[in-house]
Amino acid sequence: MKVKQLVLVLTALFLCAPGAFARNIWDDFGANVTQQNVRAFTKDLGGIIGSGTYTTGRILGWGGFQIGPRASMVFKMSKGNGEDRATQQHTALGDRDEVGAVEYPWLQADIGMPFRIDGFIRASSYQGLTIAGGGLRWGITRPNEMLGSFQPMLVVAAHSASARDFSAAHYNASLVLSMKFKYFVPYVGGGVDYTTLNINQAMLAPELIGTHEHAATARATVGFNFKLPSYLDLSLAANYAYYGLGAEASLSLRF
Repeated sequence: MKVKQLVLVLTALFLCAPGAFARNIWDDFGANVTQQNVRAFTKDLGGIIGSGTYTTGRILGWGGFQIGPRASMVFKMSKGNGEDRATQQHTALGDRDEVGAVEYPWLQADIGMPFRIDGFIRASSYQGLTIAGGGLRWGITRPNEMLGSFQPMLVVAAHSASARDFSAAHYNASLVLSMKFKYFVPYVGGGVDYTTLNINQAMLAPELIGTHEHAATARATVGFNFKLPSYLDLSLAANYAYYGLGAEASLSLRF
């Protein structure tokens, strides 16, 4: 099997297989959201959606194309507001310990355009949540192949999310800096996610139905990008946002 075909098969398995066996955790929103946890949930959702939009500070360049699966993970959802532990542990998806880690897979495609700009689109439907969006990356300086050179980049993105009991609009902007080495490229980034949550169902707090929650949260990322044989890129990163520690990963094929 050719490398390109292998990546496409792995992408399909990565996006479809986990969702076939996992329960729809996002469907638990309507039964658990309250005034005490809705803001924390909005910030967590923004951090999950905003992560994984970049894997270096270098643009693809005119004519470049890249496609492959990506994934974001939060190790634990944020605590809600409340004076006792039970209220704090009650997130908008259920008990914080029972919910555990929350992951979300993507398929992302990137294309290089003129004026040091890359465009990208990303989408997925997993465990009851569908997200689609995209954005632009702008290389502040021209791409440089010299070892030890720095590459700064600006990233802006927008997404739309939809689940059974809620929908959301998400916007983010980030500044990224990477440094080129022979076998890998370390990168760091920082940005802000702004999310508007539209509540369609709230059994424990009917007054929330039809309302909107707005929240902004900062997010920092540290990662490594590895150039593999056969035009493959592997990226592994950790991020930190309102939810605490999170993780990102991607495997992309460059054309």
